[in-house]
Amino acid sequence: MSTTPPTPVSHTAEMVIATVVGVGIGLFRDNFLLGAGIGIALGILLSIAKTLYVDRKRRQQR
Repeated sequence: MSTTPPTPVSHTAEMVIATVVGVGIGLFRDNFLLGAGIGIALGILLSIAKTLYVDRKRRQQR
């Protein structure tokens, strides 16, 4: 009766995208704190979006 737990969602791609964008903005604006903040915020938003997408996709498959 026990169900297998779902496979964990990998957030590697989102973190790489957020890091590159954050570094690019930090270097372009010559403000590393701004780049770090934008990179962190973007990483969080992309991870939440992917988690919601994968969860919705899993629920539709049942």
